[in-house]
Amino acid sequence: MCGSMILFLQLLFITFTNGFSSNTYSFLVPLTISNKRPKPTSFIETFNELWNDPRPISAIISKDRSNVGELDNGQTIPYCIISDEFDIDGELFQILLYPRGRFVQHTSSPASAYLRYLPKQYGDEVDIGWRLQLCNGNDDEPLPISTSGGLPRSNTTWSAAMTFSTEMEAVESSGRTTDWGSSIWNSQQICNSLDDLYCKGEITVFDKRSGESSFAWPPFQRGAIGAVVKAAKRQSYKVGEVIVPTAVKGLETEVEALKEQFVYPGIDYRIMTMTDKDDTPIFTTDSLDNEDDKARAILALRPCGWKTQQQLWKKKGKRTDWPVEVTAGQLSKVTTTRFNFDSTIPRITSAFQRDWFTYSLALAVALTPIPATLLARNFISLYDIPSASMEPTFLKGDVLLVEKLPGVYKRSHLGDVVLFQPPDSLREVMGSNTISSTSLFVKRIVGLPGDTNIKLVDDNNVKINGVDAVGPDRSLCEDEPLRLIDKLLENGKGKDIDKLADDELYVLGDCKAVSVDSRVWGPLPTGDVKGRPIARVWPPSRFALGPF
Repeated sequence: MCGSMILFLQLLFITFTNGFSSNTYSFLVPLTISNKRPKPTSFIETFNELWNDPRPISAIISKDRSNVGELDNGQTIPYCIISDEFDIDGELFQILLYPRGRFVQHTSSPASAYLRYLPKQYGDEVDIGWRLQLCNGNDDEPLPISTSGGLPRSNTTWSAAMTFSTEMEAVESSGRTTDWGSSIWNSQQICNSLDDLYCKGEITVFDKRSGESSFAWPPFQRGAIGAVVKAAKRQSYKVGEVIVPTAVKGLETEVEALKEQFVYPGIDYRIMTMTDKDDTPIFTTDSLDNEDDKARAILALRPCGWKTQQQLWKKKGKRTDWPVEVTAGQLSKVTTTRFNFDSTIPRITSAFQRDWFTYSLALAVALTPIPATLLARNFISLYDIPSASMEPTFLKGDVLLVEKLPGVYKRSHLGDVVLFQPPDSLREVMGSNTISSTSLFVKRIVGLPGDTNIKLVDDNNVKINGVDAVGPDRSLCEDEPLRLIDKLLENGKGKDIDKLADDELYVLGDCKAVSVDSRVWGPLPTGDVKGRPIARVWPPSRFALGPF
């Protein structure tokens, strides 16, 4: 593909659904390494760039904000590549590509691609659904992704739908945004394709409006505030919004049926896409004429957050491919939104059920008087992430609030992050003189006492009990150039273990390229587990409560 590539193609087709029309357009835009985000030329532009930069402040001020590394040929890798503007039905859009992720700090996160709306004036907004692929121009093949977002499921195509609006009128939980996308591409593959990379896809325009301001008269009816008010009353479903199932008395059968589809009370789910009974894309159930058709609309749901997804897998004892398909009729009597007070208790209850100790301790710390807090200093402390071994979950420089009460191991589960004192086998690898008596290491539990058939397979992946180790995609961080981990793994004590003893765990870092973990030094004694992170407290932009 070359710079003269057309920016958008002609109208492909028009679909009609019960009187509501939607137009679908194709687009194709180059994403060359030279199209990086321009440097600000004024104080206002600089302030605006810093204000909207999603990275931790330590990452922004510690290096050139516009670059995040170099390719083998010496070219710099831009933090953000911005495509030329392209027109879809009179509305302007751009593609934002983050080759090493939106939250990149010292190593690579998964690559991200976002669609951004460029309104012509305040109050403009457009309801759209979109699909996009990132393609290598050398062979015109789409690059693989880790999840397809909405339906239909795909190994190469991201899909979603939302209302795109001006920035001041964007409320993500109600399905309103200025730019939206996902971190689902392999960073190394994207970086290797930067010389000839392009984005292609489709955008379906369901509706366009102007004058959608929260300050319009009459009040509370338009813009972001109007959307929140409507969401609080929820009488229909709209793509992009976050819904919360609830356990309604008298509807236990319906609730149990949803649980079989991984839809649990108190969990936040986003509606990624929606179709009618004939599999035609729709934006809202309001577009359907009768109650029977509305009840038969199909919603594609995803839980908000990969940790929540894994907790649901553990609860069911099996995995599923997200999103799940649920009809509006199954949800209508047992769901609400984040903005409805009816969701408050179920959400809190669900959080405590998933990890009652973590949330109870976090609440206690927040309410405890200062003298009592000082007495508890031996049981609660701060921990500074010193390396990249847990990226992208924790970045170097993140600060964790850690609980270290007695019996912490007994409160830990498969997939949990723990802090531990280094066993002798780790001290031998690192050198005893380099590790102080108070040093703690942080990894994720992937193997429990009694687990069998632990093997290191191709590309440093670990299988336990015949399946891949739990946790995030461990290829989502940058390879260490010297590949020191390969040298350590040559004689790794955890490459092949028949069975873990009753007092042994197997732990891994989330970044396999740099993590010195059980692959290298073998099992971790359960008695060495000393703490669990209950919150990430720094930087403020990445504040989050556990479990992680």
